[in-house]
Parts: sequence; C-alpha cells; structure tokens
Amino acid sequence: MARKNNRKRGGNAQRKNGSADPNNPPQPAEEQEAAATTPTQEETKEGIEVKMEEAKTNGGGEAAVAASGSAPAGNGEEKKKKKKKKKKKKKTPAQSTQSPDQSPPAQAGKAGAPAEQTSQAKKGPATKPPAEEKNPPKKSPLPPGLEQSLSLFTPSQQELAKKLCELPGSTNQAHLFENWSVEDSENDVVERKRALLSKLESVDESYPDGGLVGYLENAVGLLEKSRRGENPLEGWSPSVPKGEAFEVGTESFLDTEKLGLKEVGKCGFVLVAGGLGERLGYGDIKIGLPTELATGTRYIQFYIETILAFQSRYSGPGKKLPLCIMTSGDTNDKTVALLTKNNYFGMDKDQITIVQQGKGVPALNDNDAHIALDSEDPYDIQMKPHGHGDIHALLHSHGVAKSWLEQGMKWTVFFQDTNGLAFHTLALSLGVSSKLGLIMNSITCPRKAKQAIGAIVKLTKGDQEKTMNVEYNQLDPLLRASGHDNGDVNDSTTGFSPFPGNINQLLFNLDSYVQVLGRTKGVMPEFVNPKYKDDEKTIFKKPTRLECMMQDFPTVLEGSETAKVGFTSLASELCFSPVKNATADGVALQAKGTHPGVAATGEADQSSAVCEILRSLGCNVEKGVKVTFSGIEIGSGPDCILKPSFAACASEFKGKFSNPSAVNISGRSSLVLSGDGLVVESLDLDGALVVECEEGASGVIRNLSVSNEGWVKVADEKSEDEVVQMRGYNMNKIETENIVFKHDGTIDPKSEPADLSTPASEEESEGNTLCGGACTIM
Repeated sequence: MARKNNRKRGGNAQRKNGSADPNNPPQPAEEQEAAATTPTQEETKEGIEVKMEEAKTNGGGEAAVAASGSAPAGNGEEKKKKKKKKKKKKKTPAQSTQSPDQSPPAQAGKAGAPAEQTSQAKKGPATKPPAEEKNPPKKSPLPPGLEQSLSLFTPSQQELAKKLCELPGSTNQAHLFENWSVEDSENDVVERKRALLSKLESVDESYPDGGLVGYLENAVGLLEKSRRGENPLEGWSPSVPKGEAFEVGTESFLDTEKLGLKEVGKCGFVLVAGGLGERLGYGDIKIGLPTELATGTRYIQFYIETILAFQSRYSGPGKKLPLCIMTSGDTNDKTVALLTKNNYFGMDKDQITIVQQGKGVPALNDNDAHIALDSEDPYDIQMKPHGHGDIHALLHSHGVAKSWLEQGMKWTVFFQDTNGLAFHTLALSLGVSSKLGLIMNSITCPRKAKQAIGAIVKLTKGDQEKTMNVEYNQLDPLLRASGHDNGDVNDSTTGFSPFPGNINQLLFNLDSYVQVLGRTKGVMPEFVNPKYKDDEKTIFKKPTRLECMMQDFPTVLEGSETAKVGFTSLASELCFSPVKNATADGVALQAKGTHPGVAATGEADQSSAVCEILRSLGCNVEKGVKVTFSGIEIGSGPDCILKPSFAACASEFKGKFSNPSAVNISGRSSLVLSGDGLVVESLDLDGALVVECEEGASGVIRNLSVSNEGWVKVADEKSEDEVVQMRGYNMNKIETENIVFKHDGTIDPKSEPADLSTPASEEESEGNTLCGGACTIM
C-alpha cells in the first residue's frame, strides 16, 4: 500500500477529515476484532441480547451492537446509570461519523459488555423500554449493491471501497457503486466488480502521495485553484538562467565536448518509453520503429548501440553502463519481448532495468473530483496517464538511482523514445555540467519569441530562486507583469528569444539526485488543466486528471540546490526531431510553419544532422533537393548513416575524417559507415556506399571514388507495411557499393557491380587488393 509522503505538495488542498493519516494508520482487521467486546454467558442469561457483525460485513472489525432487552440493576445506582447514559448520548454523533476502519474507543460499563447496554440496565424485573428509546441499527453509508458484494473482495479492497464512500461532503465517491446490482448471480458481473476494485486498489498502491484518497484530495485543491484562476507564477520575476549555447564545430563546442567525453563512461541512462505507436499508424511500441530505412535500425537498437559505443571507448575494463527503461501497462510486455527476441541488442541482460508506470489515474468529472465512470460500463472507470514525472518516484522506489551511485556512476541521462538526435548533445552537456557544477542540466534549443515550446527560465521571489520550464503561454504575460513591457521578444543579435526552448532531455548529477530523491521520494508537483464548458467554471467539457512532468524536478530543490540548475543549448536540427505525430497532423503543422514531427522528418533530420556535423568539420557535403511525400516536405538527401560503432559525437567524427576537405559527397548519395577501426581519409561519393569494419579489424578509405545508381526514395502511400505507409515512400536500393574490412586482414567487396576506384575490367582479381589500391588495411 502506498504511503503518504510527509512533505506537503505545494498548491494541494488541505487534507480533509476522513482521509488516511500517515502518523495514525488504520489498525489491521485482526487487531480490531481482538479489541471488540463480546458478551459473556452471564449477560445472556440476564436477558441482554448482543448482535455483532463480523469485520467483513461491517468494515474494519468494528462491532455493531444493538440492545433488545434490559437487565436488573440496583435502585441506588439508577441515578448514576442515568448520568452515564446522558454522557454517552453526547458522544453518539462523533461515533456515527467515525471511519469504519478505526476501532471504537474503550467505553466504561459492566465488564465484558458495551456501555450502551449497561447504561440501560435498571434494578428490578426486566422491562421493555419504549420504542423511541431503542438504539436504532447503524445505517450503512454503503450503496446496497456494494454492501451485498463486499464478500467478493479482499479485506484491503473492502476497506478502500468503504473509505471512498465515507469521504466527507461532496467529495464522497459512493456514486461509483450506486448502479451496482444487488444480485451477484452472473459470473460476468462478479468479475467486473472485482476488476473495478482491483483497478482502484492499483491506483491506491501506486500513487505516491497518499494513495487514491490523497489523489482525490490533491485534485480538489488544484481544481479549486483552477476555478478561481490562480496563477502559480504570480509574484515571481523571470530572468535568463545560467547556461551555455553552442554552434557545432566551433572551438568552444569541441573543447566543451572533449571535457564531457571524460565523463561519458560514468553515466546511467533513463529511457522514458511508455508510448504505443497507434497515433503514428504503427501497431506496436514506438521504440520498435525503425529510425531510418537505409539500415532499418530500430530506435531502441540505436540507443543501445550508442551506449555500448560509449562504454567500449570511455568506461574502465569490465565496467558496464546501465540502462533503465520506463514502460507502461500497454508497452511493458512488448518491450520485454522485443529485447528478448533480439538478445538485448548486444547489451548484457543485467545492464537493463525495466520499471513499469502505474495504469494511470482516475479521470475526474467535476470540481469535487468525482471519479468518472465509463459511459458504457457501470462497473468501470475512466483512466488517464499521470505523466512522465512518475519516473523519479519509480527510480527511487525501485532503488535504481541509488544502486547506480553505488556502482560508481556519476551522472544520469534522461531521454525520450523517438528522438534520433538525442545523443548528439551528451558529451557537450556533460562538459557544461562539469564546468558549472550543475545538479540538473536541461538540453535546449534556440526558440523564437512566443514559439509554442516551453522555455527554461530563472524565477526569483524575494530570497527564493528556481530555474525551471515555463510554458510558452505563461512566459509572455509573466514578463509583462514583471516590468518587461514588450514581453517575450527576439534578441536583436541572435534573432531568438533569450529564453531557450526545453526539449525534455535532462542530465543530473547522480549524487545530488539521489539525495533529493531520498528527501522527496521522487514525488513531483502536479497540475490540472480542465476545459470548462461554462463561464462559472463548474462544468467540464470532458473529464480531466492530475498530471506531473519530469522536467519539474527543480521545484523540489531546496536552499543552495536551487542555484545549481542550468541549460545547454544547441540548434534543434542537431538535437531534437521527435517522431510523435500522424502524417495528416504533421501536414497541418508544417503548413503553419511548425516542425511536423513525423516519421519522414525524423529520418531526414537524422541524416541531415550528420551532414551538418561533417560540414562543420570541413567535409564537402551537398544538400539534396526538396521532395514531398504524403504532403510532408523533406530533403531528398544525402542519406548519411554513421553508426555509433564508427562515431557517436562531433569530436569522434573529427578523428574519423582526418582530411575532411578531401571528402566529397553529392546530394543524392547514401553513405553507411560502421566499425570502430574505420577511418576515412579521402572519398568522392556519388551513389550508395556501405562500409563495415568488423570488430578487431582496421581499415582506411583512401582515394576512393564511387559512382553508381545509388538509392532512391520512391512514393508509396498504399503500402501494407506500416513503416513505409507512415513515411509515404520506400527506399529503392538500385545499386550499392559494399566493402567489409574483416578481422583476418582481408577486404571483402560485394559490389553490385564491383566498382571502387577503377572500372571493373582493370581491377585485380586475386589476393587482398580487391579494392584496386583505393582502400588499404592499416
């Protein structure tokens, strides 16, 4: 059962009577039953009838007692008895509101008998009291259908159902069970009732701030603030935070990246991967999508290959870099199956930890936080995602972050499921964090003023300070309210807003991160964003829910910690191209001048970023023409796929292209390079070239000229292959030059036809010089 964090969440409603008290938890049912008083044989003989309901029926072991007769009592004690009776009646209202999961207070009276019985005892023969003086049976607060069904559920589920029905006033959740049938003769109905209680219990156990009741209490407070239109940023003054912005290939970029490469071998990686690909027209998990069609490499495969490349080059002997994947109920089994089927894409099984997010949180119908029932099923409720902010609580509760720290990790990197440019900034951001001593470093990109992307902003109020993400629609009015008359405007020098755009890729100092998790249990502040139907803000257009975001971590920092938050900024073309939208939605976004975020642009941007890095180093890489597929405009090429085993960041690219001015790639070309031992000295490419250097081998591309038909993107909007259909094109590999540098020192050309530096008729046909001198083995 989830326990409530003692820290009070900012902005939440005051806890109400009847909620779970973390300092005085309900007694177990066994203890309550032991505490209940049972009648003695002597009392039965005296005519006192005692009726007690078992804990299963009446809740929490509390005894429901009713007296149907009276026993003789001495005349001298009658006055005293009446006084006790009067006093007892005063306490009755308090008892009637007592939660059924609490044992009743000890009461004075005859040994072994409840005080209500002894207070009615009179001296002399037993007499039947007037009907109006009878203690009426305690009215159950439970809907009949629930009360009749309690025996179907576990004790903990019974207690939860009762607790929901006894919440005070308008927050009572008895409506969840009001339409339940009293008869449980149908097996289907029984199972549906059990399924609902299991779902409610799952939320109760997984919600870290007080279980399900805590969620509802928090919701009432936040919904009231939303109704009143309270601004959570009121009184805070915005300013530009500390951080560094870079242009790829510059001296400062390369120097900072080199500094960061010293830290890459001390990183743990966190992949937030809770999403299915249904929105994209893909029937599987998003991390299983191919990043590009040239090699068919999946996102999860690309991420793991990059981590393994960093591990092989920068970690100590035998040191493994760990990966934690956050899944959801929808993606967990499929993620495990994908990893298992592909032998974890080269990682050791013990390097990967999977933490599963809860099934979400209940959707809420109104400002009183009434849980929304399924419109078609009275035995089910509507659930919605709680947000990726849960990752912090999961890393804490599963002991992942602490374990990594004990293994010698120094940093933890958060990245999302379908951004093929994610690791281009890793070494760079590590260098910035090392220089500035940051606890948290947000990877950002330049943003235009008022652009619809959150901004990283330093906020101050008196002696308080925090650097955090501020949504774009809050930033401009916040600036105006604090004396910046023009609001969010572009800088005259850079042409961008001084507030960089947040892309939700985060870097943490692991030691500090673990300390904060220990203090906060990883619980992030929540927010609510209901859409109202009326001006009074009392009716929702559709059910809402509380959400939390992982980038709100700075809000839980304290004291000197708050000054150790900053950013690293790089052009979005090099660090951010998520695949998150269906093609039709992407077309509409692109028409408005917004990045479409579709599969076609994700693939094109991945190659484009590599080409841009090569240009920054001095390579001559032409730009391809613009083409349109399924309404999405992209560059036709060149398609440059440099596998992580070859190079994973700009500094490594520089080492691999030792004479960049001698490298020429046409705009229609396709280039795939893999292998740590491969170096490119000089190359003229106008077509398709794939070069592989096996593990343990080394090879140099020198004076190689390739010209062939190459690969062409061909429109294909009716393909039955979802991967092709979501792009609107297929890759037609007409002609390819293949070269493999083998670990035994030989070269294996598999050209179609073989055409390296000279025409095929002039090539040597034997020995290890099949590349005609254009390729050499070092």
